[in-house]
Amino acid sequence: MKNVSIVFNVVLLALVGILFFLYLSLKKAISGNDGGNTKVTLTAGMQKPVRVGYVNADSINTNYALMQDFKKEMQAKQSVLQNEYDTKGRAFQSEYADLQQRSQAGTISQIDADKIQKDLVQKKSVIDNIQANLDQLAREAQEKNQKIENLVEKYVSLYNKKAHFDYVLAYARGTNVLYANDSLDITRQVLMGLNQQYKDSLQKSSVKPQ
Repeated sequence: MKNVSIVFNVVLLALVGILFFLYLSLKKAISGNDGGNTKVTLTAGMQKPVRVGYVNADSINTNYALMQDFKKEMQAKQSVLQNEYDTKGRAFQSEYADLQQRSQAGTISQIDADKIQKDLVQKKSVIDNIQANLDQLAREAQEKNQKIENLVEKYVSLYNKKAHFDYVLAYARGTNVLYANDSLDITRQVLMGLNQQYKDSLQKSSVKPQ
């Protein structure tokens, strides 16, 4: 039986996927450098500094409480299903191999062989059902990943109403950004806001109507 594995690492790196596009956009927009201040041409004869901030996606992935809870929940569900799949799969293989061996050796009657085959068909159906549940869990994880992604994007947009950045990038190891100035890092502020938002949502959900 094939080994089933599900990757539940949150897809915040999809945010990082826009980095290269934004990098190219910035590169095209930059019109020059005056005393170390990057300028962007807005209209003929008008320029202003570009304000860029970034969020460390790896840190969000590790320290966002909602993401941590999500990972624990998914991993726990996956572990139960995977263990059941592996256990039943090994038992099925063993019984099937034993049936073949006994049939070839002629040490089993046709009636007994038919009974075992029927039992194996039922067990294979159970295993297929577990596989289907694993596949469904993977789809649920992807949907949840997308919801978390949307929450982060919405919060960054809300945060930027006061910060007024022209671009807020997602930064992580392995992306096209090789260096990022720490003074532009707004990860701590974003994380604090996201975790407070999540904490508030948990408190609201725990309050039962009278």
